[in-house]
Amino acid sequence: MSITTTSRGRRWAAAIAVLLIGLAPAASAGPASAAEVGEAAEVAEAPPSGTVRVFWLKPTDKPFDQRYPDGIAAVMREAQRYYQQELGKTFILNDPVVEVVNGEHDENWYITNNCTGSDHYWCVVGNMHQELMRRFGISSPDSRWLNVGEISAEEPNRSGGGASLGWVTLSGHDADGAAGIGGNMNRWYGGMVHELGHAFGLPDSTSTDGTPMSASFYSYPNTHFSQAQKNAILNGRYGSFLH
Repeated sequence: MSITTTSRGRRWAAAIAVLLIGLAPAASAGPASAAEVGEAAEVAEAPPSGTVRVFWLKPTDKPFDQRYPDGIAAVMREAQRYYQQELGKTFILNDPVVEVVNGEHDENWYITNNCTGSDHYWCVVGNMHQELMRRFGISSPDSRWLNVGEISAEEPNRSGGGASLGWVTLSGHDADGAAGIGGNMNRWYGGMVHELGHAFGLPDSTSTDGTPMSASFYSYPNTHFSQAQKNAILNGRYGSFLH
């Protein structure tokens, strides 16, 4: 069995394909776009439980760009490989890896809505998080999936992102980085490994200690989980998601 998907995941992808065929105009030809697949996923069968579910939310004023789902998927596969290397087990991704979600609002709405006070760090990802949970019926945390959400929206020099148990939520610069717009890919690989560590239940390290739960993730791939961190992941709430 591939570590990327399961037989149930393939059935989920097949269900989406059937739905797309049913929705397509009779005269249409050629494969469905990733955007169409993402839209269909909202009404098709949900992916199998025990997997990592990944979303890219595209605001209404952002054009579709294939580099984003492709790039985010590549970052997730590299993180998947790293966890296998470090733990001897890794998480399962779905097929498609990334669900493309057409957002309900434009970028400015995600920046400004529910955003008062001087600290705007969590505004964009908070709005994305709430929308994804509502539209897909997901809790925080959720027993069925460990979830990753990235959004192509950001207030320059103010928006950020992060993770808590069961969820990774990242704003525009991480999505851009995954798409190849924003520097060395190791920065984005290491960042995802770090945030997934939080989603699996790890805290930040208290010092730059060579582990990806510290600033050492910027040195990716030259960073490694400690034995204590490995034990905490394997014995944590989402340890059963690793195979």
